Amino acid sequence: MIHLYSEGQALQMLERCGSDIARICAECGLPPACLKAVLMMELTRMDILDPLADTVVAVNWLGAPLLHPGPDSGNPLQKLDSSTGYGQIFSRVAIEAIRFARERGISCAALLELKPELSPENPEDLRLVWRRLNRDQVFNLSCSALNLLHCAWQMTGRLAFGSYSPQELKLIFTRYNADVKQVTQYGEAAYAWYLRFAA
Repeated sequence: MIHLYSEGQALQMLERCGSDIARICAECGLPPACLKAVLMMELTRMDILDPLADTVVAVNWLGAPLLHPGPDSGNPLQKLDSSTGYGQIFSRVAIEAIRFARERGISCAALLELKPELSPENPEDLRLVWRRLNRDQVFNLSCSALNLLHCAWQMTGRLAFGSYSPQELKLIFTRYNADVKQVTQYGEAAYAWYLRFAA
C-alpha cells in the first residue's frame, strides 16, 4: 500500500498544529503526548484509499443524505461515514466521544457550536459531524482527543492520565484503533510514540 505521509512529514504536520494540540489537550485534561501518539499512528498509516473513501462519503452526502436512514449498506460506493482527518476518526465514533464528554462535563471550545443532543443514529447528525471532521482540522483534533478520553474510560473505568500504568496506556491506544480488550501492535507502537513525545 502507498502511504501518504512519511514519519518526517507527519512530525512536521504535528509541529504546525502544535499550539492547537496544546490548547485542546489543556481544555480536556489530556497529555499532549497521548494525542500526538495516536495522530502519528494515524497519519503514517494513511494510504491512497483514505482520500478516495472520503470522496465517496462526500459525494453520497451531497446526494440525498436523509434517504439513507440506516448504517452503511456494506457497498463501498454507498458509504456514509469514513475515518477522516488527522485523527482518522469516524463521525459515529466522534459523536459517541462528544456525548461521553458532555455527560462528564468535559468542555472543548470546538464543540460549542454543536446542538445539545447528537445521535449516531440520526443521519443528519452523522452528516454534520462528518463534514466538520473532514473540513475542520481543529474540530478533528478535538474529537480525536475526546475519543481518547472515551477510550480511557472504556478500558480502565476512570479518567486519570497521570496515573495510568504503561499497560493501561497501551490498552487505551489500542482501543482508539480497535474494539478489543488486549494490547495490539498498534497499542505498542503508539506507546513508543507517547514515550518519545513525553520525553
